[in-house]
Amino acid sequence: MKAVLLAGGYGTRAKPFTDYFPKAMIPLNGRPVIHYIVRYLARFSEISGLIILSQFDNFGKQIINYFEGKEAAIGKPLTFIEDKKDGTGGALLEIERHVREDGCFLLWFADNLCALRIDNLLHEFNEADKTTSGGITGIVVVRNQRREETGRVILEDSNRRQVRKSATSLIKEFIEKGVVKLEKPEALGIYLFNNTIFDYLHTTSEMMHKRGFNLSHDLLGRISTIRGKLYSYNLGGNTEWLDVESPPYAERNKDTVKKILAQMGM
Repeated sequence: MKAVLLAGGYGTRAKPFTDYFPKAMIPLNGRPVIHYIVRYLARFSEISGLIILSQFDNFGKQIINYFEGKEAAIGKPLTFIEDKKDGTGGALLEIERHVREDGCFLLWFADNLCALRIDNLLHEFNEADKTTSGGITGIVVVRNQRREETGRVILEDSNRRQVRKSATSLIKEFIEKGVVKLEKPEALGIYLFNNTIFDYLHTTSEMMHKRGFNLSHDLLGRISTIRGKLYSYNLGGNTEWLDVESPPYAERNKDTVKKILAQMGM
């Protein structure tokens, strides 16, 4: 199967830095984040090639120029497809002909850093596909906990606060940047899709009378109502994940970045 990296988008959360380079080119230890993702994914025998969806403007050319002449070192074919600013759903329609013959493909937002085991993910996908009537549409990588950037506090009993009717509360315990269990699992921008996803993409595009639409909101959010089947794959507590949303954010989380790169063998 092929790995598809979404490296377009406007990077609004990373401004003003993305006024000068795309999010996928945010530097980590002197190399862009997409460098580590491409090198890591290329190591898996399950990945036959990599496709990078990027805009072909000056920003997109930064990514293309970075990988120019590096295909031999990567060890897998590298293809660039133009992201025509039709949203994430419209962008995927651009790569359909490149992945249709493989049966399934990996989709990875190119600012997400994670040492996800692709072989394990594919195994779970195949197992779920065998036991599901009509097969599954895809797997969404999730996590059930995250490390907070700020401290948390445990307050005195809420009933006592109501009696005093005060805005202040006695702090019983202070937790510095602890690991918080999430009430609902968090989707991490990494997916493994069966190629039936394209049937749903075309249907959604026709229904909205446009190619430009959002994969998560316009399709995945309603896929169960149109007979698609999505499963989750829990990343687990030992595998770190980080959305490298800006250079300052990466610097604040440099210990996590270091741990992820070590897990990736970088």
